[in-house]
Amino acid sequence: MHLIIDEFHTAFYAVAFLVSFTILMQSIIQRRTDRAHNLAFILMVGIIMANSVTETVSEFMKPYITKSDTCMFIDEVCHIMYFMFHVLIAPVFFFYELCLTDAIKKRRDFQVVIFSIPIVFMELLVLSNPVTEVLFYHKNGEFQRGPAEYVVYVISAVYMCLAIACISKYWNAMTIKKRLSILCFMGVVVLGLAIQFVYPDIRCELFAEALGALGIMLLMENEDDRIMAETAIYNRHGLEIDLETNIKLGLSCNILSLRITDVGTSLRSIGLTNINNLTNDIAEYLKTKVQRFYIYNIDPSQFIILLGDKDTEDHQRKFRKLFKNYEPMISIDELTEDLLARFKGNWNMGKTKTSLNPVIIKANIPNDFKTVEEVFFFIDSPIPKQLDKQVLEGDDLGYLLRRTEVENAIHRGLAEEGFEVYYQPVYELSTKKLYGAEALLRLHDKELGPIFPDEFIPVIEQMGLIDDVDNMVLGKVCEFIESGIPERAGMRTLNVNLSMIQCMQKGFVDRINQIVDSYKVDKHMITFEITESVGADDYKKLGEIITELKSSGYQFAMDDYGTGYSNIQSIFSLDFDVVKIDKSILWAAEKGDLGMTILTNSINMIRQMKKKIVVEGVETESQIHLLEDLGVDYQQGFYFSKPIPKEDFIREILGVTD
Repeated sequence: MHLIIDEFHTAFYAVAFLVSFTILMQSIIQRRTDRAHNLAFILMVGIIMANSVTETVSEFMKPYITKSDTCMFIDEVCHIMYFMFHVLIAPVFFFYELCLTDAIKKRRDFQVVIFSIPIVFMELLVLSNPVTEVLFYHKNGEFQRGPAEYVVYVISAVYMCLAIACISKYWNAMTIKKRLSILCFMGVVVLGLAIQFVYPDIRCELFAEALGALGIMLLMENEDDRIMAETAIYNRHGLEIDLETNIKLGLSCNILSLRITDVGTSLRSIGLTNINNLTNDIAEYLKTKVQRFYIYNIDPSQFIILLGDKDTEDHQRKFRKLFKNYEPMISIDELTEDLLARFKGNWNMGKTKTSLNPVIIKANIPNDFKTVEEVFFFIDSPIPKQLDKQVLEGDDLGYLLRRTEVENAIHRGLAEEGFEVYYQPVYELSTKKLYGAEALLRLHDKELGPIFPDEFIPVIEQMGLIDDVDNMVLGKVCEFIESGIPERAGMRTLNVNLSMIQCMQKGFVDRINQIVDSYKVDKHMITFEITESVGADDYKKLGEIITELKSSGYQFAMDDYGTGYSNIQSIFSLDFDVVKIDKSILWAAEKGDLGMTILTNSINMIRQMKKKIVVEGVETESQIHLLEDLGVDYQQGFYFSKPIPKEDFIREILGVTD
């Protein structure tokens, strides 16, 4: 019976070892080894593994300790090692909780010393046991507990109580996953201890600890939902979790936003695959400056870095002696200088190298932002286009106040009809007659005055209101067509700009038809304009949408030809009726032979595709004569009229004078 019980015990130890070893290997493979709580967790797992080995060896020695002094010595060493490691379980778990909740950042030197004294005391008890035998001893070959073992249990219980107190204090600062992982570990371990206490022959304590650690690995150490697999840096969700923890703990930290202002142009020139490679290159560079778990990739154009402020940095310097990667050594100002120096050099963009234009924005929690919502408002706010600085901080963040004002103006505009549709006429070049007009949205706010589309359109898109606004514009254009005035003035079309965000949404075609059908207007009178900067990955879906809408009678124009790099592919891939050449191409043609060559070749190519051509930005008679020689179909620009309100436009096209 004794041998069977030994085998039973050994099975528990072997399973505990295998589970712990699996956890350790998974942590290493998944690169979960660089944060303080990662290291504390690995230490806990290592203790369970070591104890499993020592207990297994001890079980094998038991039948022979009365017959062999060597076996007795080995058993003695195993028990010493077991206690040396096992007394650390509760303190390490407490330290793990401090790191997991980030409460470790609020601990001071004297607290660290106080928390360490009982650990030193327990280890001294273990190391002195061969002489004192106060912890355990052997009598007639049987293991006997000494009075000091109960002292060790009491001290361990105190550490567990401290861990529970830490959990309770920072409960609201933890995510649900953190709470579940903690409850899982403690529940399973307490259950294992209780079973072994009631039934000493069931040695399941180590097995329970291994199962608890497995729960922590699955629920807490697993960061698949907040980490980017290729770069091992964090995503938007990870930033949200970490910001919420810092703010709930009342911790001060610096935020550095690295924004690459020309990533949109780069995307059109080198494609999505190379943009991903560029993002990885930037991430790898940033990891040479700060630890990966302080870096967050929001989108291809923006990285966020969280750094401790000076007080936090000075305090955490002590912990680096034990955990060298726990806090970044570099300050936010040093990091800013290094980033600017690096971005003066070139980056790999496919088979070529190019420089990138970064803007660095520095802010602080809680000085600048006090909530997670405020931080993400800052992150999602577009940078002002009229920018003459590469580094923004302090008073420079006033543009965020402007963003708030614009958001409020947009809400007022939708509620109080502050939006107005302006019209800019398009003329046929050969006959000089009115051909059509482009509908352009304007916002007049009672508090801010006129707000230009370049400012309010990106905000509308980020607010998720672009559908409402685009639908409103289409409705007003249909209302204008329904009045019969455009047809009476000889107009053949009215152009309406479409947002790519709107186009790609489910039910877009049905929604467009529903709006137009409600006014009972001729769909041939509507031409939808789409910018040529549409990404190549969207061609197939967009092509299907264009084909479906054209079958109903609508026309399509590609807007802003010449401002990006995907234009030729756009023309070939999408069934446009009209191509609108951007004003920059026309103006460049007047300045030199190269510009003239680009304009001439563009017109010839588009004409050979049997598509109509509109040239924007016409401002002088010499430009009109130039376009006549090149055989352009239509022209649009300030020479004829700026975009004007509907009533003024009606008076102009009907020749009505006041």
